[in-house]
Amino acid sequence: MLKNGLLNKVSWQRVFAALLLLVTCHVSAVPTDEITQMLKGQEDAWNRGDLDAYMQGYWKSGQLRFVSNGKFRFGWEDTLAAYKKNYPNKEALGELKFTIKEIKMLSNYAAMVVGRWDLRRIKDAPTGVFTLLIEKIDDRWVITMDHSSD
Repeated sequence: MLKNGLLNKVSWQRVFAALLLLVTCHVSAVPTDEITQMLKGQEDAWNRGDLDAYMQGYWKSGQLRFVSNGKFRFGWEDTLAAYKKNYPNKEALGELKFTIKEIKMLSNYAAMVVGRWDLRRIKDAPTGVFTLLIEKIDDRWVITMDHSSD
């Protein structure tokens, strides 16, 4: 009888461990959904021509880092100003599409996102790739570092 009691105890421990693993796996999938949703919100804002709303996906801090076309940009305000200069109207903005290739969770509060961006405009269709560091700050997922290239 002691053997059966011990066996039952071991079985329950295994069941508990398996359930804990399932719950942990489910919880870890939630941040990727939130990150995907944030990026979809950026895409939608861009396609409406609303750069102010697009920038809500970025960390509103002087510590934001943006690397593109061989240049380094620091800070949310400077990044917004550059977007407004380079994309002054809806025609210049075109239609943006993100294709996420990978979201790698680095911790419960940080992820690396790798993907492709595509613009469709009347005059051209530029495309490129990006790597983003996205962090959960003040209970929001925001881009803290963006490296985009053609």
